[in-house]
Amino acid sequence: MLARPPVLFLQPRFENGLLNPLVLVVDDNPDFLEMLEMLLSNNGYRVITAENGFQALALLESNHPDVVVLDIMMPERTGIEVLEQIRWNEEWVDLPVICLSAISFNGESVDFIEEFSVGLVDKADLDDLLKKLKEALPQAG
Repeated sequence: MLARPPVLFLQPRFENGLLNPLVLVVDDNPDFLEMLEMLLSNNGYRVITAENGFQALALLESNHPDVVVLDIMMPERTGIEVLEQIRWNEEWVDLPVICLSAISFNGESVDFIEEFSVGLVDKADLDDLLKKLKEALPQAG
């Protein structure tokens, strides 16, 4: 039986009169997750993290992030499965999702990811990730 993730309630943070968007980052690699948390925090985002799809869905329910950064290749529940659940939920249908991957996909998977997300970003291209975040949340940049 899986342990329930902790429920976090984060207060909005303002800098220079602007609300700092809340980003949910989902990745099964704890080192990469920590590095992304630092990168995004240093760029003015509030960040919550999940190490798997189950935690991600629970944090979506309890925290209502402004955007999700989602690893596609994860054990137990893949990022594609999490993305499907996000798009099938009325509350989250318009939630911006940026997908991350270190590998190439067949055409069908890429088509699905591109249709239902803000974009697919290579994990090695963090500048592209920051650019996609600013595009998804223009008030943040």
